[in-house]
Amino acid sequence: MGYCRVLLETRGDKKDFGNLFWAFREGRYRKVMKTMFFYDLKIFLWSLLFIIPGIVKSYEYYYVPYLLAENPDLETKRVFELTKRMTDGEKGEIFVLGWSFFGWIVLGLLACCIGIFFLSPYIAATNAELYAHVRARSLVNGLAGAEELPGV
Repeated sequence: MGYCRVLLETRGDKKDFGNLFWAFREGRYRKVMKTMFFYDLKIFLWSLLFIIPGIVKSYEYYYVPYLLAENPDLETKRVFELTKRMTDGEKGEIFVLGWSFFGWIVLGLLACCIGIFFLSPYIAATNAELYAHVRARSLVNGLAGAEELPGV
């Protein structure tokens, strides 16, 4: 989640890589860890029903780390509600975006896995841009207010 925060900050002018551990410094560690625990637990429990529901729920909860990176004071229930509303009708596009990197991943693996080290920041930055786009659309559509999604 700290990585998500750094990626969101690097979209602008602020480039402080010390923010990888901002949750520890800000005293929000327990709240963030509680939400991330429920994130992992929900995906695990849905995966027990077969693999497909777990995959669908992982796309439904796709923005949980980004929402927490932006506003760690959000209640756990509200984080899951927001991510569910933000991904409503968008899960297919997120899936296609993930698969668009498949060729690059194969090439990275063929290069003795060295290419993956260069590819993973690109994939993470692309996901941060996707979140920023969906966040802006959510603010315009009234899914969340500026106090809930204040920006980084």
